[in-house]
Amino acid sequence: MKYRLFVEWQVLKFLETLKRKDRDFLLRRFEAMLESPHQFAEFQERDDSGRMLDCHITGRFAIHYWDDFADRHLKIMKLEWSDKVG
Repeated sequence: MKYRLFVEWQVLKFLETLKRKDRDFLLRRFEAMLESPHQFAEFQERDDSGRMLDCHITGRFAIHYWDDFADRHLKIMKLEWSDKVG
């Protein structure tokens, strides 16, 4: 069973600034992640509220997300350039 996708407002605003090629690349990646989000996690870090987020580096981007297994929601909480991580 696929997850449902939820995207934080700031992520949508970041996507608006990108070229169509990059937006399409990321949207395809989000869709691929819906099958099994935990398989994409490369490391974890805490958000401002203390919740652990999984992080996935793809291309030039870092996707910070919450795999809400209980509700089957993939929540994209932050998207940034991969060279800004850390």
